[in-house]
Amino acid sequence: MKILLCIFCAFWLYAEEFCAATYNVENLFDAKNDGTEYKEFILSKYGWSKEEAENKFENTLKVLKDLKSDIIALQEIENEDLLKRLKNELGFSYHAFSKNKNAAVGLGIISKYEIVKTQSFSLKGYEKFRPILHVKIKAGGEIFSVFVNHFPSLNNPNSTREAYSNALAHYMKNGGEKKSILIGDFNMLDYENSPLKEALRDEVYDLWNELPKKNQWNYVYKTKRNILDRILLSKPLLGDTGLRYTKKSFSVFKEKYLLDSKNAPKGNFRGFSDHLPLKACFETS
Repeated sequence: MKILLCIFCAFWLYAEEFCAATYNVENLFDAKNDGTEYKEFILSKYGWSKEEAENKFENTLKVLKDLKSDIIALQEIENEDLLKRLKNELGFSYHAFSKNKNAAVGLGIISKYEIVKTQSFSLKGYEKFRPILHVKIKAGGEIFSVFVNHFPSLNNPNSTREAYSNALAHYMKNGGEKKSILIGDFNMLDYENSPLKEALRDEVYDLWNELPKKNQWNYVYKTKRNILDRILLSKPLLGDTGLRYTKKSFSVFKEKYLLDSKNAPKGNFRGFSDHLPLKACFETS
């Protein structure tokens, strides 16, 4: 009886259930002039004020609370102080942030689970864009990788996203854990024919495949519903033992308060974002 109890206790000790999310918050700026802001977010210009900054922060915080996730990747955050404030308000314990010099925004991650290693990769020749942030997280006795991404926007040549795709594939294959989550804003409307799909070959699974075609959107691009953000999983996360993806748990966070009268994301002018968050859950045993 004691032996059975010990086995049960050991299983319970390391079993975990958690959810990971990604959210491009669309220009979360504070009310301080640092000299790197986009002109629209310079204090006292174009209507940007302490009140507007606080409204944006509180709306972002509301979304993150309602997401009910344990690990959240974030894009378009001005600085680490804002990320820390979100982390503290949510009661999370760990964070990592990365931003290239003189860039307006960076990207980060907040986590309830221990971040045991952090790396940031800036692509040579592409310093005006965002870096790729790589963290290793420990949950349920296992360590796995999360790569947070914000590829160059669609206003830039496809060659920029090809460079990022090749770099991400290299980092994943050479520095990541076998169980890796690739997450964030990839700025690619057609993943199947993208340089990212080509770079990764058959090494990852795109969670958008779990949803019907009509539900595959989290952004409106030129009046058409589309996808910019993704959660990609390395194949070992699709297994049946150890740390693994909880099947059919992928979802788009489409609460009514995020949508306008046309069911499109409200966007920054209403203090929210023009992206909808994505969420997926995992379990360990």
